[in-house]
Amino acid sequence: MGYARGRCPRYPPADAGDAVRFLIARDREDLIRIEYIVERDHHPFGHGALEYSRALGGFAGSGENAIFDRQALAFVASYLRRRPVSA
Repeated sequence: MGYARGRCPRYPPADAGDAVRFLIARDREDLIRIEYIVERDHHPFGHGALEYSRALGGFAGSGENAIFDRQALAFVASYLRRRPVSA
């Protein structure tokens, strides 16, 4: 969650984004829709959406990128601490 490319020797050399921005797009009943934008060099690089199930305590269809999944889960965990029940 930042711009580490070229500054951190542990940053993956693959052609990927270097920052991710998350937002809560919808919180209804059991599902929380999270939209995200991946940036590279301060410009949009990719985008998408995830759905978090309160009942399952996880995302449906995640698992392609473990680091991204942990970042998204940390984001939703922070949201749930502030707003445990949808309005």
